Amino acid sequence: MEASSLQSKNISTTQTTTSNLTTSSTRSSLPSQQKIKNKTKLDITSTSSKSYSKVPLDRYSIIQNQVLLSLIFKTNCEACRNRWSGNMNINKREGLFLILSFQCSICQNIITIETSPKIVASDRRDINVRSKISGHLCGIRHAGLVKLMGALNLPSPIQDERYSKWNRNLLIVVKSFTGRSMKKAVEETVAAENGTELMVSGDGFWQTRGFQSRHGAAALLSCNPTPKVLDIETCSALSIKTSNPAKYENIIRTHRCEKNYEKSSGTMESAAILTMFKRSVSKYGVYYTKYVGDGDSKTFPVLSKIVHYPGKEIKKIEDLNHFSKRMKRGLETIKREHGRKKLSDGKTIGGKNRLSVHNILRLQMTLASTIRKFKHDLDLLFKGSWAIFWHKYSTNDDPRHDYCSIDWYGYLKSVHDKTPYDHTSHAIPRPVLHAIKPVFNNLCS
Repeated sequence: MEASSLQSKNISTTQTTTSNLTTSSTRSSLPSQQKIKNKTKLDITSTSSKSYSKVPLDRYSIIQNQVLLSLIFKTNCEACRNRWSGNMNINKREGLFLILSFQCSICQNIITIETSPKIVASDRRDINVRSKISGHLCGIRHAGLVKLMGALNLPSPIQDERYSKWNRNLLIVVKSFTGRSMKKAVEETVAAENGTELMVSGDGFWQTRGFQSRHGAAALLSCNPTPKVLDIETCSALSIKTSNPAKYENIIRTHRCEKNYEKSSGTMESAAILTMFKRSVSKYGVYYTKYVGDGDSKTFPVLSKIVHYPGKEIKKIEDLNHFSKRMKRGLETIKREHGRKKLSDGKTIGGKNRLSVHNILRLQMTLASTIRKFKHDLDLLFKGSWAIFWHKYSTNDDPRHDYCSIDWYGYLKSVHDKTPYDHTSHAIPRPVLHAIKPVFNNLCS
């Protein structure tokens, strides 16, 4: 391929120097998991004489044109059989796709190569379609691809006008593939669960941060060892309007409005997940009877009230990571509310050895570890969670270790072994603990 400075649409046969050209071979079209496995197994640096046989021939490689031309110089011309010497030219460029020609200076014989194959039943080139998809997946789209290609000294992607036109056609293909992929994922989940009552996890996401985005979406995933997307739903609160009546009438005739949501952006997640639950039977013939969501999500109350599976109940499963994050959010809220107010000891709630960022993180991680350890015993989980609080509450003069276990707590071991123990290193001032105790009450209720 040529350098990024070549921008014109119609590039005639142009002689190029070996320092400003690049080319590429092929990238794999295997499924992602298989590609990862193959990539792991592939040892490009291998010194084995048979290593060439392991290179996937449908994968792309970026090769500087100087390297390519130096390789051609080591070959013989197919026509005159002399050592090849000549010029490397670009006959055609279409986005990242090139037709390169090599003309022998002795016999004038010309050979050409195309740097990417055509898509089946299409005139589009594989490399251009892949670059387009990658732009969407990375969230950089056409403008970002232009910058990326420029930084890599590669040709610019296809022109913006054609890029937008291809978007509409690509959407049809992506939707078709997505539908088949999700249907297969459901079938795999049904087989793994040995039934049609499935446990799923759901989460929402927005086009922009915060709850002001006009576009949002949600996805349901299986809870297998290798989770896969089972269903997706998008919400759009944006509608195209114009003050020009004639132009608006034309838009009405040709535009397919994607607006499907009237409420606030913050409720898009629960609305999208509710829609997917409602169509689970009609779409896949399955029931989502267990739901794993955010610990503070508003989704489950909506599901339990509105979705009705005859003779079946939807159960809420708490996600460990989200539940432990509730500890972090609760402590941060209390710290923010207290601000610079003085506690009973005359100091603010934050600071060294108080409710610092470090201590908040330690409390969150300790709670997560406790949940993992006692997740199958609710009584031990309750005691273990409160042991975190009373562990920090304890002092040398007033130890509080009723919920602690001699198996893992140093103080009880020291009592058993009759050795000294100092609480100072882990204790948090009691005025701070009195302020954060409601968080523990809420989580352990």
